[in-house]
Amino acid sequence: MVDTDPQTPDPDVAAAPKGRYVVPEEDRVPVVEKTAYAMGVVSDHYAQFAIHAFLMPFFNVLLGLSPVLIGTAMGISRLWDAVNDPLVGTLSDRCKSRFGRRRPFLLVGSILTGLMFPLIWLMPQGWIDLAPIFNVTVPGVPGFWEAYPLPVTWPLIWLSVAFVAYYTCYSVLSVPYEALGMELTPDYQERTNVYTFRTYVMKIFDLGNFALLPLTFLVCGWFVVSEIGPEAVELLSTADLEALKTEKLSIAVPLMAIAVGLMIIASGLLPAFFCRERYAKVAQTAKNENVLKGMVSLGGNLPFWVVAGSISLYLLGVMSNGTLSFYIGSYYIYDGELEKGAWLGFYNSVLGMIFGIIGAFVIDLLARRFDKRPLLLYCITLMLICNLAMAFTYQPGHPWLTLVTRPFYTIGETGFWVLIISMRADVGDWDELKTGRRREGIIAASINWMVKLAIALAAVVGGILLQYVVGWNSEDHLAQTPETLNRLKWTFVIMQSSTTLVVLFLLLLYPLTRAKLADVRDTLEARRGKV
Repeated sequence: MVDTDPQTPDPDVAAAPKGRYVVPEEDRVPVVEKTAYAMGVVSDHYAQFAIHAFLMPFFNVLLGLSPVLIGTAMGISRLWDAVNDPLVGTLSDRCKSRFGRRRPFLLVGSILTGLMFPLIWLMPQGWIDLAPIFNVTVPGVPGFWEAYPLPVTWPLIWLSVAFVAYYTCYSVLSVPYEALGMELTPDYQERTNVYTFRTYVMKIFDLGNFALLPLTFLVCGWFVVSEIGPEAVELLSTADLEALKTEKLSIAVPLMAIAVGLMIIASGLLPAFFCRERYAKVAQTAKNENVLKGMVSLGGNLPFWVVAGSISLYLLGVMSNGTLSFYIGSYYIYDGELEKGAWLGFYNSVLGMIFGIIGAFVIDLLARRFDKRPLLLYCITLMLICNLAMAFTYQPGHPWLTLVTRPFYTIGETGFWVLIISMRADVGDWDELKTGRRREGIIAASINWMVKLAIALAAVVGGILLQYVVGWNSEDHLAQTPETLNRLKWTFVIMQSSTTLVVLFLLLLYPLTRAKLADVRDTLEARRGKV
């Protein structure tokens, strides 16, 4: 039976900013459960980010599709997410299964997403030469770009349909997964501990995610050697060898996509089988809520908007630069040597893994003594300084100079993700206080939709910046002018720095502290008992 008597909090546990916080035994998440939940982020990250590792090299560099066409197809899929994500979140909140509200969705979602991922890269290449079905004109934005024609082609239709199907499956995986993390523990500090542990696992496995493109080029090299022989390879110029490797992307990318799909399935099943849902019984007594009404009711939740807005704006900057980073590494730094640019990105990721683990450890120690918001503000400030420093560390022919700020940036970025995701779980408690409902699903869905919208906008914005601001020559990637490459660099620096600065000011509005959330928990447990 659930104990409904209000409990007097232990002063060492409730809120002691000057002393080391101790998590009560009953609020701790076992290591096995933490590990299973942490492996779920491997599935989520491979599903979300591996697609961007292959997207431009495969569809733009290999197949010659314009960045704007690719970004448009991605944007169309994210418009569908405006319906899809809230629907999945609400269905998950309403689920009365004896297996829980989240785990059945995780089981189905991880399998479907893993099966769908390889299909994206199987577009018939003969469609590229077919005439457009019709043309539309995309209106311009004064001061940024002029109106431009967008041919509606069969490749655009393929990508739009494939992305919509894929991201529908991904929503069934990602929304319940993020909702599950919000209900693993009711404790303010243990939530940070859970996401710190998840960061350790994430940083290790993200290394494989970032290695996908260089490994793919390695596979392309093996195909070239096996086809023409090592002696013939030695006689090729660098440009001819790169051209042959690029042609082999048509074989290598679909093969690597199968491996990614298997990773999505295997890691996504672990939280479905081994995690506990603490709030499932509490939620079963609540009445069902209309999807639209649930979304609208979040409008007055300031902590929700600060957290969701910070995550979305940060990702808008990072992912827009993600579109540009392939080009700045391969063409600005390495003058068109794609494989070297890809390996530079991998070395960058190795540093990210090492210092990400260090950063998570440091943040875990500091979070036991200080509130989340001030720590987060310091992390954002450190990241902003590193972003601005890219103006000096990104120089042609000096690849190792680009790694100078990586350790400091990674520590700040790791702190950002650990703390902001922990804050998202705190938002669930604040929401329950105001509405009387446990709505992790609709909260996670709303944030997920904003995140996906930001990533989709980043694909569109990145494509527009590359084609119309930078002035990239997609017909001959090796024929870029010095002015084009210089615009590429400054666009890269300014885009991410500006969005990081906005996030810094937005976080100043976050109102929840350790002491306030301790009071919220006392009120909730007095109302409906402990979980």
